Amino acid sequence: MMAPDRQALARLRSLARHARAEGHFVQAARLEQQAVELASALGLIGERTRALLWQGYSLRQTGQDDLALAVLLSAANERAAAADPADVFAALTAVIHVSLDRKSPTFCRALLDQGRRYLADLRQPWTALLDYLDGELAYRQADFAAAWDWHSRAWADWRDQHPRLTAATHLWSLCRVAFRRRDAAALERLTTQLNALDMTQALERQLAQRARLLLWRARRASETVGGTAAEVAPVEAALALLADSETDARRDTGAREEALRVLALVGCWAEIDAALLPQPLTDHSGSERLRASLLSNRARSARGLAAIDDEF
Repeated sequence: MMAPDRQALARLRSLARHARAEGHFVQAARLEQQAVELASALGLIGERTRALLWQGYSLRQTGQDDLALAVLLSAANERAAAADPADVFAALTAVIHVSLDRKSPTFCRALLDQGRRYLADLRQPWTALLDYLDGELAYRQADFAAAWDWHSRAWADWRDQHPRLTAATHLWSLCRVAFRRRDAAALERLTTQLNALDMTQALERQLAQRARLLLWRARRASETVGGTAAEVAPVEAALALLADSETDARRDTGAREEALRVLALVGCWAEIDAALLPQPLTDHSGSERLRASLLSNRARSARGLAAIDDEF
């Protein structure tokens, strides 16, 4: 029979998993923090490391990257034999993932090389995580051919066991790269695969919705060029995605930008203004590109011209 303290720890972890599945990441981070404290008091290094990993993940989803990094680094630096190497490696790759949006490509490349050396020492078949991150680094550098190669390799080597990213995450990344490569056929195939998954997490369902919006944008661009009748615009889906990204305490995953781009292509300027009034665009480079696109398409709309999708 499990000791009462162990039962309490297991219950905390279970509640945290449920909170994450529902998209309640603030609550999940709080529960994992309690699990970290209890595991530390009990001297359970392995349980503490795993709770740190998921606390860091949950904090990142709330946009608290500094706190997330501190927590994840604590897990990634754990070398006690009682710590599961899978948890330590997952924490290390999470540190790299956070760094992609905060550090230089050179710094991130050094982290990736460090991760590959560590994985070679472990002699474990976990390369999919690092290949995925190489794909993300290439994507951020607008090298979409390399991003496609890395993400394809990562998905081909994906294993449904810890440490891993979700299948939805891999397929979404391929959808996003296919869109930027203007490969509508691949995008349609991947979107179908993504939507066929049994998605239990709120974030997974959001990824599927985002993929459908990308597919509509690709079809719209093809129809505009070909002169055929345009598919009905997914305005309600874009508005729902926009509302979801703005009301929850979550990090900016790009969902808001994608929703705004769809609304601009349809000419829903009142809805865009209503969204930007309480939450203006920030000053990072992605927002600068979005701001320029919105200004350009608003001007085209005023002149009676069709909006242009500058990403496809």
